[in-house]
Amino acid sequence: MAQLKLNDHKLDHIGVVVKDIEKAVDFYAKAFGLNFDEIAEHQLPPDVITRGKPTPFTMKVTFAPMGPLRLELVQIVEGESLHTEFLKEHGEGIMHLGFEVADLEKEVANAEAQGLELICHLKMVGIMAFAYFDSTKTNGVMIELVQENVRERIMAKLAEQ
Repeated sequence: MAQLKLNDHKLDHIGVVVKDIEKAVDFYAKAFGLNFDEIAEHQLPPDVITRGKPTPFTMKVTFAPMGPLRLELVQIVEGESLHTEFLKEHGEGIMHLGFEVADLEKEVANAEAQGLELICHLKMVGIMAFAYFDSTKTNGVMIELVQENVRERIMAKLAEQ
């Protein structure tokens, strides 16, 4: 049985869910000297599937480099998502560890073979962009796998059409 070997993949980011992203950016910048990217707002399409159902939502997100990885801040501004579930259940805080992988679909299959439950994913134009796994077996920390170079791959696929 294949394993999902996280030590073979790049830990890309630590995902933190916040209620007010501007306030959070201000705090982390002042307290820790972090320099954040511009806050971006994204409308995720109904292609986001959570627990088998389409879950479109709008989010604000930004990243700040922290040595070899990044801090991701996420605020959901419209709709329901894993992030809003986390916020309701736990309040603001660390929601997930995000790993960048070369072959997301292969690594999703490996994770599922280990008994991890895929609870949310986004697949656009046939390319899986990200996948979240339930935190029950991972001691309360959600694992997100992200396809490396996903934006470039999706844009190239769209250009072919």
